[in-house]
Amino acid sequence: MAISPIHQQIDRLSSLPDELLVIILSFLPVRAAARTSMLSRRFRHLFGAVLETSPSLELISRDFPHRRTSAARFITTAEQTLLRRSPSRPLPCLRLELSRYLKFSSAETDSSFLPSLFIQARSLGVRRLTIEGAAFSPCCLTLPLIFSITSLEFLSLPRVVICKRDDSLFPSAVALTNLKSLSMERYIGDPFRLNQLLSQLCSLEDFSFELGNVPAFELFNQTIRRLKIILSGTTKNNTVMLSLPSLELLHVQYDGMVGLPHIYGDVPSLQKAVLNLSFLRKKDCSAVAALLTFISHAKELILLLKENDDEMYPFPILMKQGKDLPNFPDLKHLNVTMCFHKYNFKAIVMLLRHALALESLKLVHKVSLSNSRTCARTENDWRSMLPRNARKVFYTNLHLGQHNKDFLKLVGKQCSSSVVEQHH
Repeated sequence: MAISPIHQQIDRLSSLPDELLVIILSFLPVRAAARTSMLSRRFRHLFGAVLETSPSLELISRDFPHRRTSAARFITTAEQTLLRRSPSRPLPCLRLELSRYLKFSSAETDSSFLPSLFIQARSLGVRRLTIEGAAFSPCCLTLPLIFSITSLEFLSLPRVVICKRDDSLFPSAVALTNLKSLSMERYIGDPFRLNQLLSQLCSLEDFSFELGNVPAFELFNQTIRRLKIILSGTTKNNTVMLSLPSLELLHVQYDGMVGLPHIYGDVPSLQKAVLNLSFLRKKDCSAVAALLTFISHAKELILLLKENDDEMYPFPILMKQGKDLPNFPDLKHLNVTMCFHKYNFKAIVMLLRHALALESLKLVHKVSLSNSRTCARTENDWRSMLPRNARKVFYTNLHLGQHNKDFLKLVGKQCSSSVVEQHH
């Protein structure tokens, strides 16, 4: 349908009130918001209002070309947008991205620019602070300033390296009493320093971090309710000990770099566990079994498991050969995505035997045979053993109880899809 000239001339965006336009522009990166001042006279004065009143600011270094002057231009923009802002105009959210393409000198960033930026963020009452990028290098002048922003409720930091002898990075007294969520893209250092920091965050509920190359790691905290731990660069036969009495959600992600560590400890309040484990090898079976034992009292379990592409023949991921799986007395919801070859299918049936309270079950068969390095794999060895060689099976409203044995017979016979659909 053709649009009349009258409708074509209507500028609905410019007809919006200034207050609403400022909110819309505040969601744009600073450089993009500045360009809107060239659209029309209507927008010329709005960018200044965005800098003064916007509840959210993003300083994105990627918006600046990769030139020698890019760092200087980025610093100038940051000073104009943030450092000149009046403390009478609070700034709830600040996102700072320092990409590796910016050629910062340590003198510019660590000694003057970044400290003054965090001091200003403290005066503006920033509640949500996100720092990204490889160009950010924490030093004794930056981290203590960040930890002194008492208004912070959410903090996300990039790579943090803490040495045992470095007492200047983590101050003895941390003022983040309102902090509820802390994320560290990568942590490499002494576990004692990290536990010392966490012990001072009395309101912390969400903690996410990537654990670097350490032989053993211990985490203690009384308030953390949700934990995501990314295991990368770990060493063989290392261990992770968690003592988190308030923990309700545990998310473990493993990329198969060296070896899956043994995770154990005390998490009595655990309700849900998500295990995203990729590139598993035969040597990781004992660690996977130990992890399942550690979380066996959870009510909801999500497993995303994948064998290493270099493994030519199937092997049991969920249990050590000749060993039984633990009991899951409170498990109500089970969601498993993996290759359901004969060994894994047998392990799942064994797991169901110990899950009498199960209410819903979702099994998704997933295997990749297209990789050139795995072209010698025999597809028949990795085929789905689910009912009728299905790719996905979903059971709801099970409430097995005394009918658990009948259900196992049903699954073990690899029943037809029509029977599966009726078993709700």
